[in-house]
Amino acid sequence: AMVAVQATEDEVRPYLTDDTDIAAVNGPESVVVSGAEDAVLEIAEVFTRQGRKTSRLTVSHAFHSPLMDPVLADFARVVGGLRFETPRTPVVSNLTGELIDTYTPDYWVRHVREAVRFADGVRTLGELGVTTFVETGPGGVLSAMAQGCLDGAVTVPSTRSGSPEPEAITGAVARLHVLGVPVDWAAFFAGRGARRAELPTYAFQHQRYWLRTTAPTAAAATTDAVEAGFWETVEREDAQSLAATLDLPAEQLDAVLPRLSAWRRRRRQESAVESWSYRTSWKPLSGLRTHELPGDWLFLTTQEPTGTDDATAAEDRPAATAWTSAVADGLAARGARLIRVTADPAADRDALLRQLTDAVRDVPVDGVISLLGTDESPHAAHPDLSVGTALTLALVQALGDAGIAAPLWALTRSAMSTGRADPVPSAAQHAVWGLGRVAALEHARRWGGLIDLPDTIDDRAIERLAAVLTQSAEDQVAIRARGAFGRRLTQATAHRDTGTTHGWSPRGTVLITGGTGALGGHVARWLAGAGAEHLVLTSR
Repeated sequence: AMVAVQATEDEVRPYLTDDTDIAAVNGPESVVVSGAEDAVLEIAEVFTRQGRKTSRLTVSHAFHSPLMDPVLADFARVVGGLRFETPRTPVVSNLTGELIDTYTPDYWVRHVREAVRFADGVRTLGELGVTTFVETGPGGVLSAMAQGCLDGAVTVPSTRSGSPEPEAITGAVARLHVLGVPVDWAAFFAGRGARRAELPTYAFQHQRYWLRTTAPTAAAATTDAVEAGFWETVEREDAQSLAATLDLPAEQLDAVLPRLSAWRRRRRQESAVESWSYRTSWKPLSGLRTHELPGDWLFLTTQEPTGTDDATAAEDRPAATAWTSAVADGLAARGARLIRVTADPAADRDALLRQLTDAVRDVPVDGVISLLGTDESPHAAHPDLSVGTALTLALVQALGDAGIAAPLWALTRSAMSTGRADPVPSAAQHAVWGLGRVAALEHARRWGGLIDLPDTIDDRAIERLAAVLTQSAEDQVAIRARGAFGRRLTQATAHRDTGTTHGWSPRGTVLITGGTGALGGHVARWLAGAGAEHLVLTSR
């Protein structure tokens, strides 16, 4: 038997027996118990008595339970004769809840026996920047489950029970388009003679005529009105009206009503502030196509330091050299003609200008690829900066001095974190990303972008690097073994810190950019009062 239980995995595990197990984790409080019928029903009864929802599933076998053990050996022999290919599209496994690189016979044997970790998989996708989910199954069951696993998730089922499939899939594609998901309309309307038409304009009427959101239902509007009236009574601290609403003596509210009113006003203010908060996330990139990389490309690296007593640096040099060579050889194999420039770690703007002029000699280049940012050693003249950051700044200036307008791509190595699978990011190289975003604003016409490469360079990494270098849509990309990811700005989920008045308590040193204006002064005063020990206010 298999029974769905409204409980957490930790709550269910103490009740499991030798012939039962958790078959699926479908949400924060949604698990499926599977195994011997009597034992499973006894576990379900425990939670039914607690007022939890339970539902027996209509199944032929107790999947993902100890009752599957007798078939595992035979199943292993069958799948052992199959050949498994490496996925070309990133796949999040429902066995581990993590991204996987390849399949094995043992993987599928474990999948028969172990729990389906759907909730973990959805959370992993959320951490990778996925916000929209399309269900391609026969209904919308998984869409509802995914919404329960991830706050703010938008789910779109492609088919619905009782609806004709052509209408359902067309509605799903239309909804994705409205949500901002790219749709290949040429492929969708292939052979139907469709053409694109512009929306009518309203040249001199500065009003919105197109609906932005769906109007609330009557039930929702009624609920909102009732709730709004309740909280309005609370904020007025109208004990008599609230007592009548709750059917309580008014004197029982005397102690709690002022606190509840203050909490309500504070939460309304904090909610408004939280709606202004955004964060960066990483979204898997689709549509990158494999390209050759023809043309002449400036390829800049730094000289290996000599005469250092730093044992760690000495150990890292061979690995760094091999990594740099792997990038260069891979791009050359893709057709790029690399014009190599090796910069001295102490080089300044003028020295780089001379090197660039000698290297190019009036030959137009198609692009500039800089690995200067990967040098994390302290700069001799500016110890607080890495060599990579200082040289990248000098390179941006020197390229302008030399009149080289080809796009500059600054490459780093494990400088960014796209998820739990990545190593701890490099703080020194992270500074190159901050510098690069400024260069993108101030020198947009000759800026290509920022690309973070993995520690291991293989054919797939080079293939993705070449694809990014030959497109113009993405300028902040992280390439990993599991795919390429683009940096996105998304609205931040409010962080609840029940131990403090605000979601964040400032400590140590706080930097305020644009801090010398009136608004910066208000922010600085609030930070000082909230616990910040040092304030740094900067502006242009």
